[in-house]
Amino acid sequence: MLEKKNEQNNHIIIIGGGQTACFAAEEIRKYDKFSDLLIISNEKYLPYQKPPLSKDCLIGNMKYEECLIYDKNFYIKNNIKININETILKIDFKKKEIITDKKNFYYYNKLLIALGSKPNKIEKFNLVSGEINYLRDINDSINIKKKIDKSSNILIIGAGFIGLEIASILKVKKKNVTIVESANQILGRTIPTGLSQIIQNYHQLYGVDFNLNSKISNILKKNENYEIHLDNKKIFHSDLIIAGIGSSPNTDLFVNSDLKIDNGIITNEYCETNIENVYAAGDIANFYHPFYKRYMRLETWKNAQNQGIIAGRNIIGIKDKYDEIPWMWSDQYNLNIQLSGVCDDYDSHVIRGTKPSEGIIYFFIKNRKIIGACGVAFGGKIGRDIKIASKLTKNNISITKNYLSDTNTKLNKLLQ
Repeated sequence: MLEKKNEQNNHIIIIGGGQTACFAAEEIRKYDKFSDLLIISNEKYLPYQKPPLSKDCLIGNMKYEECLIYDKNFYIKNNIKININETILKIDFKKKEIITDKKNFYYYNKLLIALGSKPNKIEKFNLVSGEINYLRDINDSINIKKKIDKSSNILIIGAGFIGLEIASILKVKKKNVTIVESANQILGRTIPTGLSQIIQNYHQLYGVDFNLNSKISNILKKNENYEIHLDNKKIFHSDLIIAGIGSSPNTDLFVNSDLKIDNGIITNEYCETNIENVYAAGDIANFYHPFYKRYMRLETWKNAQNQGIIAGRNIIGIKDKYDEIPWMWSDQYNLNIQLSGVCDDYDSHVIRGTKPSEGIIYFFIKNRKIIGACGVAFGGKIGRDIKIASKLTKNNISITKNYLSDTNTKLNKLLQ
């Protein structure tokens, strides 16, 4: 426990035990070897990577302990104290005090909030807790993996990235998979229709049954199975239900505080909140992006990691903007999907490539410049061009549509 009476020492506390917290702490220690540095996490594990939870861990290609970012020796060597399995009950921003469920009081000079996000849940159908499964952490993944092995017919609610990644794993394991999605296309918020249809077709080749434009009207428990009723009167049965219907920032702790909250904790480009010496980063932060001149909240491992690094620098006095071009990826079967930038505010788009075997990329153009890109391919064939697109975006380089669409041209020449 950090003693309040010794206020001459600098007490830095990071709340949340994920990727953001880990990389923020590591960055702080690069420049500051002496301040008291504490991570408080309500999980019973050291900080770990989340992408494998819906991929390699579920299929058994990766052990859960291999997801750890660093082992305990890293924290000992770098003099980073980490309290796991401890939940924060209250934060007094005026007194700079934190109270936990273990009746501990902690004092801080500077605080980083990295509590991440939580899955949106379905609160109806009179099902008991645990009947509908969600995948957010290691415990969720372990639980779902055990249930998958005992199930044959599996329902997935939501055709977002998590739902589709799980579906691809289930089909490899020879399970019957049905997906119910209320929108008229899969990945509707982030993927252009042309690519969305390619991805859906690929899932259907493996036997995934899609029910788009559909809502569940009722779920009835029938012995150990479930009877699912859709609003179009269709009825089918399932042994296991998994939902992936988005997530929300973990801001419940701050509802009645002075912290400014709107779809996450509001921060500037330096990860600073409206309260002095209080920072936020990762999934929980709705931050101002100086390149796009707008606020955004991102839920990707790259953002969690790199925004944590920037927050760490700013906490110890280095004034660095977080202005990275967003990037994310998803693997489904041998199909790789990558997104760069922002793809919801553009004048036109250009398509490069015609088939996934060679790679298809949509470039989104505004004022003759790329503001975002999205592509699919077998393996990692689009990775290089997506990375170049990010550089073209950040460097504000004007482009010609014909050059982008011509697969015989090398995009790296545009950087010159």
